[in-house]
Amino acid sequence: MDEKKFENNLWPLKSPWIYPRDNQSKKFLKVMVICAHPDDADLLAGGLALKLTTLGHKIKFVSVTNGNIGHYKINPIELAAIRQKEAKASAQALGAEYESLNINDGQVYVNREQTEKVVNIIRKYDPDLVITHRPTDYHRDHRYTGQLVMDASYMLIVPHYCPETPVPASRKMPVICYAYDDFQRPYAFVPNVLLDVSDVYKQKSAALINHESQMMDWLPWTMNQEDMIPEDYDIQNRLEVLEMMIIAVFSRILTDFRKLWRKGYPDRKVTKAEAFEICEYGRQPSVQELKDLFPGAYIPRKKDLKEMLK
Repeated sequence: MDEKKFENNLWPLKSPWIYPRDNQSKKFLKVMVICAHPDDADLLAGGLALKLTTLGHKIKFVSVTNGNIGHYKINPIELAAIRQKEAKASAQALGAEYESLNINDGQVYVNREQTEKVVNIIRKYDPDLVITHRPTDYHRDHRYTGQLVMDASYMLIVPHYCPETPVPASRKMPVICYAYDDFQRPYAFVPNVLLDVSDVYKQKSAALINHESQMMDWLPWTMNQEDMIPEDYDIQNRLEVLEMMIIAVFSRILTDFRKLWRKGYPDRKVTKAEAFEICEYGRQPSVQELKDLFPGAYIPRKKDLKEMLK
C-alpha cells in the first residue's frame, strides 16, 4: 500500500468493524475542548471555534476548574463568579457553549471522582473530537486535565462505568487531540494539524478580551508587569496588551514549523496560528476526517513531519 493510500485509511481504530455505528458521513460535527481553566480553551482553540461554527458545526468549551485562585487580590468566591461570567461572554462571542466542572483551581487530580466527571460530560455531549492539554504542559492543572481525558477515553464505551450516564447509541470513540504548547521534554509537540487563523484573529481577540481578570490583571501581574495597564486604557490599548499575552503562548508556533506553514499555505503568509497533535488514545482519524474536523487546516504527511524532526 503506498503512503498516500495508507494515510487516508489510518490505523486500525478507524476501521468500521470496530465502531460500526460511527456515522463517518455525518454532516454536522460536535467538538469539545476540555481545558483546565476558564480562559484556556478560548486561547488555544478560539480560532478553530470560529471556523467550525461558521460552517454550522457545534463546539463546547469545558473548564475543569472554576479558576477561583487566578488572581492576586480578588477573593476566591468572588473570582469564581467573575470568571464564570467572563468565560460565558467569551464563548458566546466565539459561537461556543461553556460549562465548568467547578473543581477548585489548583485542585485537579487524577482520581476516580474527577475521572468520572470527565467521562460523564463527554458522554452527554457525544463529541466527534475532544481537544485537551498535553500531559507535559507547564501548569499542574493542565497536566492532570490532559491525563484525566486520556484516562476517560476508553471508559467512554464501557457501559458499567458511570452507568448513570449511558454510553451514547453511536458507541463512537472521539478523536482526541492535544492543543499546542512549546515544551520540549519529554518530547516536543508534534504538529499533526496546522491551522491558519489569521482571518479570524480579530474576532478571537475580541472574545478573549472578555477574560479581563486574567488578561488585564492576573497574567501581567505574574510577569511583574501589572503597572503597564493604566485604568484609562481604551479597548485598542487593551488589545495590544492581549497581543503580548497571546505571543507569550504562541511565540514559537510559526518559527518552529516554518517549513510546514510554507508548504501548507504556499499562497499566503500565515501570521496567526493554532496547532494540534493527535493523541494515540481515542479514534485514529483519516486525513479527510481531520480536514473535516479542522476546516481549512493543513495536515502534514508523515514524511514531512519526519523531515521536520530531523
